[in-house]
Amino acid sequence: MKPLIRPAVLSDREKIATFTADTFEWGDYVSDVLPEWIEDPNGRVMVATDDQDRAIAMGRGVMLSETEVWLQGARVSTNWRRQGLATAIGEAIIDWAQERGALVARLGTETWNIAAQRQVESGGFRPVGDWVVATRTIEPAEPAAPTNGGQRAQARRKLDRTHSSDAVPAWVSWRSGPLVGPARGLHAWHWRWARLELEYLIQAAKVGELWSSQAGWAYLRYHDDRLAVGWLECGPDDALDMVRSIVDLASAAEVDRVHVTVPVVPWLVAALEAAGFELHQMIIYERAL
Repeated sequence: MKPLIRPAVLSDREKIATFTADTFEWGDYVSDVLPEWIEDPNGRVMVATDDQDRAIAMGRGVMLSETEVWLQGARVSTNWRRQGLATAIGEAIIDWAQERGALVARLGTETWNIAAQRQVESGGFRPVGDWVVATRTIEPAEPAAPTNGGQRAQARRKLDRTHSSDAVPAWVSWRSGPLVGPARGLHAWHWRWARLELEYLIQAAKVGELWSSQAGWAYLRYHDDRLAVGWLECGPDDALDMVRSIVDLASAAEVDRVHVTVPVVPWLVAALEAAGFELHQMIIYERAL
């Protein structure tokens, strides 16, 4: 019997937890967030089921704007791989998204995951950008020093929250600067990429999430025990100072980790490495609907 594709229900959680237990060395997160995903009015979780209606594969789509859907959480049970289930689930999610006005679908995969890249490319997706998710642990009372003599060097210019009127110069600088091209106009939050619009920066400033210094601007959020930066605007000469100022801000806020997501640009990647970040490389794919 051909597997059935249907919306996920909470009773699928136990089976999903079983076939995703070894996805990563540390396990997987999808069964933990499944209730939240199912209840999200902007998202849809689909599963493939066997002849006993047991989940054997899954995937999720979420509308990030009126026209953009992000695909994530694709998982297939080991015994059911290479049968087109991930593609079938993805198409079902895209059908759902198109009914809601989606004009573009995007997803991300690691640079080392050649099998996933071949699968999404066969489904009509094309690579539109190389990104890094840079992470750094912030130690309690982390020492700071004015130089790189074995300890963390502080930024020369610190970040401060901006007023909503500063969103326009930040936007203009980015749209005419060296990062918008490699970013393809996108920004990232929670491992999801979408187009950045001026209104987002204006709203970010209103809620205290747009920060600036003479080195540039950063769109950032505090989330639990970490500081996440989903958009950055600066130039080559200011990149290291900008990155250091983000670390300084995290240290002052006493968070445990910093996440900075940026397009792969050599001078920006070098600044992150110099500031002690570990880099996780991603490829972002896109398909017009």
